Amino acid sequence: MPLLFCLKMFTPKDRREFLKILIGGTGAAYLAIQGCGKDASTEIKNIVGPHQQARLKRQRHAIAHAYLRDKSFDANKLNRTSLQTDIVIIGAGASGLAAGLTLQDAGYSVLILENEHQIGGAGIKGSMHGIAYPYGSVYFVEETEEILSICKRAGIESMPAPQDAVLFKGALIENFWSDSSIDTLPISSLEKNGCKRFRDLLLHESFIPSYPLSKQLSLQEAQLDGQTSRSFLKQYQSPFLETMLDIYSKSSMGASIDETNAFCLLNFFSSELGSEFGKKRYTFPGGMNALYMGIASLIKPDFIKTNHLAFSVKNTKDGVEVQSVNDELSIVTVKAKKVIMAGPKHIAPFMIQDLPDDQKTAMLSMKYPPYATIHMSMKEEIFPGSIMDVWTPEANGFCTDIICSNAMQNVKLSEQAYVYSIFGAMPQEQRSLLLDDAELSSYALHIIQKTMNYLNKPFDILDNAEVYAWGHALAIPYPGSHNGPAQTASRPYGNVFFGSSDNDAASSVENALANGFTTAKEIIASLS
Repeated sequence: MPLLFCLKMFTPKDRREFLKILIGGTGAAYLAIQGCGKDASTEIKNIVGPHQQARLKRQRHAIAHAYLRDKSFDANKLNRTSLQTDIVIIGAGASGLAAGLTLQDAGYSVLILENEHQIGGAGIKGSMHGIAYPYGSVYFVEETEEILSICKRAGIESMPAPQDAVLFKGALIENFWSDSSIDTLPISSLEKNGCKRFRDLLLHESFIPSYPLSKQLSLQEAQLDGQTSRSFLKQYQSPFLETMLDIYSKSSMGASIDETNAFCLLNFFSSELGSEFGKKRYTFPGGMNALYMGIASLIKPDFIKTNHLAFSVKNTKDGVEVQSVNDELSIVTVKAKKVIMAGPKHIAPFMIQDLPDDQKTAMLSMKYPPYATIHMSMKEEIFPGSIMDVWTPEANGFCTDIICSNAMQNVKLSEQAYVYSIFGAMPQEQRSLLLDDAELSSYALHIIQKTMNYLNKPFDILDNAEVYAWGHALAIPYPGSHNGPAQTASRPYGNVFFGSSDNDAASSVENALANGFTTAKEIIASLS
């Protein structure tokens, strides 16, 4: 019998008490000022209960919804200020920061506008008991010259990312893709052979498609882009393999293998086979935050403005005009030579006047899943400290994998505490729950509860919990997205350039940085 059904379920009282802890009774501590002012994520309080304390955070959304989606503001009633710079960059994630540093190094003045109260995009982090953990980006797979240069200049150093493991039938399987590990699986010989054939395909690098996307895909690339990941995997005749790749697809690509393309699956997963096959990965304590903060440390402080939502971008005869609103509800108009849009493309049609219809259609075709990461501090160790990520193919969808942040620390901890994180994309129809404190808290409780049951661990070893809600941080590489829509959506429009990871309709650290660097160089060339 599967482990999940053998374990004690929590009582309604347990559920009520933890929900009360998670949202602070009424949830009033987290209510945003709708349409203006500060969001919940800017003023978080710890809510302490009899056994646990918990925090609920999310990306800022109230001002964005008011100014971009609903247009529910009266600009005539707001104060106004004006600024001038060479280049405006909208978004201070990996792409925007990479572009900003490149332009600054070339001698240009830059203004980076960031809606959030902190920079870093998907590379932000949290901390419990001195253990740093990632809210989003966890690792990267290629030490490019640009990354090595940034690390040297910023005085930071990456560390080899610890290995992954798979929890299956009660056993924790390390070096999962080795012949010896696959042979131990309680599946048929046909399925084992299918797993090995898929692994061997990934080791033939000449077959693996690459990013950034070219303007014109090859026939093979177009075929991989045009089919779902599941249709590609059918040739291996292994339901187990499909289950493994489905949870990977949901965690790393934002949707199931029925909704993602084979192009992205092959590119992303070819780096996941492990060091035994020469596949290296790199990280920092708490994920990618150190690298992004390292880039930011090299940019002049007055070149970055947080709590500034850009809501209007307009080409002018002399360059471009960008309007933003800050937390004091002042309209800031910035005149510049060029602008780089380094945020999700689905919001660009709401910001840019007179976009061509085909570009607007391509942008609106981009898909971004509602996404929540749940972070838990435990009083006892659940997995060995040498493992960074545990994949859970038997968790029936409520948990794809568990990040083990203790394995990512480079200092000895002063106390015994263990932080584990669950990363999970949700169906599009669940997006609204990210904005509702009670619904989001109930969802998080459900995931925590089922995960603890699945791991056969008592609830009282949990002493802290934190939930972070992402609205539109991850682009889904849907079938067909790479062969036309991505290229059309990301082409320059007058003095407006696009440099986010979703230039490739696929989100990764490498894509984000590459598109930021490349777009900045395109602007430098256009101004030379």
